[in-house]
Amino acid sequence: MSEIVKITKETALPTARGRNITAAKNDGRRKLLLESAIPAMIEAIPDYVLVLDRQYQVLAVNSRLLDAFGIDDPQMLVGLKPGEALHCIHADQNPDGCGSGRHCQKCAAVLSIIESEQTNAQVAKEYRITIDNGQWSALDLEVVVSPLKIGDLQLILFVLKDISAEKRRKVLEQVFFHDVINTAGGIRGMAEVLAKGMLQTAEDEKYYKESMVSLSARLIDEIVYQRHLLAAEKGEFRPDPGMVDVPRLLQEVQTLYANHDVAEGRNLVLNCSTNANIITDAAILRRILGNMVKNALEACGPGETVTLSCTEDEESITFMVNNPGVMSEDVQLQMFQRSFSTKSAEGRGIGTYSIKLFGERYLKGKVSFTSNDKEGTTFSFTIPRYFSMKGDE
Repeated sequence: MSEIVKITKETALPTARGRNITAAKNDGRRKLLLESAIPAMIEAIPDYVLVLDRQYQVLAVNSRLLDAFGIDDPQMLVGLKPGEALHCIHADQNPDGCGSGRHCQKCAAVLSIIESEQTNAQVAKEYRITIDNGQWSALDLEVVVSPLKIGDLQLILFVLKDISAEKRRKVLEQVFFHDVINTAGGIRGMAEVLAKGMLQTAEDEKYYKESMVSLSARLIDEIVYQRHLLAAEKGEFRPDPGMVDVPRLLQEVQTLYANHDVAEGRNLVLNCSTNANIITDAAILRRILGNMVKNALEACGPGETVTLSCTEDEESITFMVNNPGVMSEDVQLQMFQRSFSTKSAEGRGIGTYSIKLFGERYLKGKVSFTSNDKEGTTFSFTIPRYFSMKGDE
């Protein structure tokens, strides 16, 4: 059964994460809570539920939330704020905790609570959260915040619905299927030209055949990558490490995307003199760098230049992709969240998220970015020279 405790300003008790919380002061009020219909009510809701006090601290949760986040003892959550309870990666970035950090300015959970208090009405928003409870992952949720009054107590009902599956479906429909159909259509068109003997010269025929091979490889790569992405989100992906010739890999990425549709009217420059070999999953590293380059090219205007470069030390290599544009503060605060995109199309926004997912969780590297007027925008991926399975489940 759900655990409920009233928080006051006296009698501090330490929680598992160091927050001082207070024990129940008013036995009558606590009894009212315990004997109310709240436990049965929140257990009946088929989503993740938290009951908060007016300081936004957890009083109760339902078993669905405990099961979903692998929590055995509900008392560990009492007194925490929602982001702290869910292990949001931004919850501890400010001394005042969840709701007070820089990234919290765009947090749908925080904004929903504030709006609900101001309007005294139910508020629902789409909520993207990145969590780290020993393993980095990102969730797409819908948060519904409702005022809840029990006797003279003003509480907050905080309900989370997992919409990650719906978002995955939209990505498949709007991005994957779209790209696959376009690529397959290109192959079919070229095959028809060859079958009808419409080409005048052997040189033209060679070009069409080579283009078909290239498009077929791109089609297979997209299908395999989506399969890997689904496995990665479930924790089922297993990297296939091997020796990687870094200069050769960088040249392949530069050649592929310099001739890609997204590079039309733009320049892609390779600026890296390393001769390094590293041990990692070549296919995933190629995809990570490809996504970094593709995103940079999409952010450029006609005539602008994207630069792919790298630096190295004894333990690691850092790959960098720079474009002259500058991201707004709003975009920077939401970067790497699943389904967030600067593009308007519904269902997009998987590129930077997948870079973070594969780069950090599976290749054991570090993904970061900077964006300013002086240097433009640079995404960096630092990867160990030698792949290690340490930390894998």
